Amino acid sequence: MAEAALSARVSAWNTQHANYLSLTQKLEQAPPQDRDALEREIAATEEDILATPAPHLIGVRQKLEMLLGEQFGLDPEAEARRLVIEDLDSVIQAQRDLLGA
Repeated sequence: MAEAALSARVSAWNTQHANYLSLTQKLEQAPPQDRDALEREIAATEEDILATPAPHLIGVRQKLEMLLGEQFGLDPEAEARRLVIEDLDSVIQAQRDLLGA
């Protein structure tokens, strides 16, 4: 029963995140007159995702990517953000190796 609940959470999360990625891709290709509506839809989707508990570490990483965006410059704070993401990537990979996934 708990496995079915987790599976449903993962499925819902994946659907939300796929929608977010689709919207951001549409925004990159959208004509100027469509950009405002897409940006509002993306912001609403981001709020929904951030309010939804992440079902796995990859979800936590996806949330951080949303929050940090492209904020990886050369300043010390940007370097710290990059290092946190790298640490999370290492934890995710270690978990995969441990579980054989």
